[in-house]
Amino acid sequence: MKKMLAAFAVGAALVAGTAVPAHAAANPAQNKTSYWEAYTAYVPDTCYKVELGDGVASFSLPDIPSRQMYSLLVLKAGTGSEIISTRPRKLTAYSPSNGKDISHVIYCVTKRVS
Repeated sequence: MKKMLAAFAVGAALVAGTAVPAHAAANPAQNKTSYWEAYTAYVPDTCYKVELGDGVASFSLPDIPSRQMYSLLVLKAGTGSEIISTRPRKLTAYSPSNGKDISHVIYCVTKRVS
């Protein structure tokens, strides 16, 4: 029952578009765009990885064509990846909840749905 409630809470947070740690332990597969392309609910979508230098505390998604939308934003800061939003907004600054510098960002783009 506890597992079912935990799964429901994570699912509800994802639907709401809030920050949810992807996994407690570091998973090297999460550093690859292919992992997140398989993770998202949108098909097809394309994920991009942006490596950042030292001292970057926040990231803003670039503008994209109006026929597209962002389907996922993941920040890597510290030992784990953190799903920031399943429907992130362009030109909005996002920061990891752990307060650490961001080493890389993975974001996914798909066709706009109504």
